[in-house]
Amino acid sequence: MKARLDWIGILLAVGICTALNIIVVAVLYDAIFSKGPGLSENATQILTGWGGGIIGILGAMVGLKYGQNGTPTEPEPPADESGSPKGTP
Repeated sequence: MKARLDWIGILLAVGICTALNIIVVAVLYDAIFSKGPGLSENATQILTGWGGGIIGILGAMVGLKYGQNGTPTEPEPPADESGSPKGTP
């Protein structure tokens, strides 16, 4: 089941990246070949969102893999009234 969820996550990430790349290519094509001033404010926001989205997806995948492969730490024993952990003199 876990491997299936990994594949679904990868498939969704690839789909989002592909859609965003198509939008970015269209925005850049319009900026290069239009008679206007080039990149508008909206186009700049699209490009900024695209960059942030790609970094967010990569960060989520790295964080997921790191979290799955990490070693759990043992909890600290509770302290008594003196502030030292229980079981120490």
